[in-house]
Amino acid sequence: MESIDYASVKRKIESEQCNIHKEHPKFEKTIDGFSISACCDKFRTKMKKKTETIMAEEIKTAIESMLKNTFR
Repeated sequence: MESIDYASVKRKIESEQCNIHKEHPKFEKTIDGFSISACCDKFRTKMKKKTETIMAEEIKTAIESMLKNTFR
């Protein structure tokens, strides 16, 4: 089975910067999914939503790759 590229997700999230504090968030993969540490709640909420979108794309890519390999 194809796996999700958490390193790619981490790079995309940690490259973002808070408009107010000019800080970068920290992305960590956990047993339950992921966690994001940020300088303020507003930025953390924004990054959480962005991470969910990125993860959905990564999962879609992994599933498509898995199905493509299955039906060869």
